Amino acid sequence: MLSYRKFDKESDYNIMRRIVQRNCVQTGHLYPQLHVGNLDFERYAFEEIPDILYKTTWLVSDDKIEFGFITIQEDEFFISVLSEFEHFKQDILDYIEHNCYTKGTTITTDANAEDELLSSILEDRGYTKTEYFRFCGICDLSKIQTYPSLPLGFSLRLTQKKDVARRVELFGLATGGIGTTSERYERMMNAPSYGDAMDFVVQMYNEEIIAYCTIWDDPISKIAILEPVACVEEHRRRGIMKSTLLYGMNVLKERGTKYIYVGTGGKNIASQTLYKSVGFLEYGADCEWQKTL
Repeated sequence: MLSYRKFDKESDYNIMRRIVQRNCVQTGHLYPQLHVGNLDFERYAFEEIPDILYKTTWLVSDDKIEFGFITIQEDEFFISVLSEFEHFKQDILDYIEHNCYTKGTTITTDANAEDELLSSILEDRGYTKTEYFRFCGICDLSKIQTYPSLPLGFSLRLTQKKDVARRVELFGLATGGIGTTSERYERMMNAPSYGDAMDFVVQMYNEEIIAYCTIWDDPISKIAILEPVACVEEHRRRGIMKSTLLYGMNVLKERGTKYIYVGTGGKNIASQTLYKSVGFLEYGADCEWQKTL
């Protein structure tokens, strides 16, 4: 029988990180689970108080081990479980529907198109796939090209504390307008995964920052993700981001990282074109599923 307990203390966050990291190690790939960089980015860059996000998070266990967690939002939920416990997703969904929402509520969740088990369970339970989806890309770093030089007058370097205000100013370019604050950004720079991350900025000759990307690397699973990536409008389509991404990806390759993943809106053709130009291949869209209880 499964049991559920509410997120209570910082050690619970470490349990969540271990679940995510262990999945990546065991499968050798990212989908359909998260990456530790996803956890740290969401927790520290978006939440005013880091623990707010987890006031609606429950850890799931059987009689031996805590093997997963669920995050419940107003009308959306997410499930993460160790790969060998995927057969419990049906029971977890039953718990969510009967204990976390009231009758008449329309709820949504995501399932990667490659995750046939979860997609099948959702369909059997009466969920309907909506038109919304996210493009998911994977790149085998053993096959990437060398990086071209940036255009004349631009340079690439790691983000420093002095850049925080400008990074905050440009943050919404990559998040659909969702902002952050200097306090949150500095907190993110102290997150557990940030020490292995590469947080790049591109600046002009006058030191104005016009582009950025963060690559979250996990040396244990040898998997990385891109989150976020952006360039100001007037400097796009000049090869700046292509050069920046390929530079970071080649550093990952030298480190021994095997794969890098990225996600973007399903209708964001410009971003998809950029990612494909540096070697990303589509590996399955993250589809939205919806149900009215």
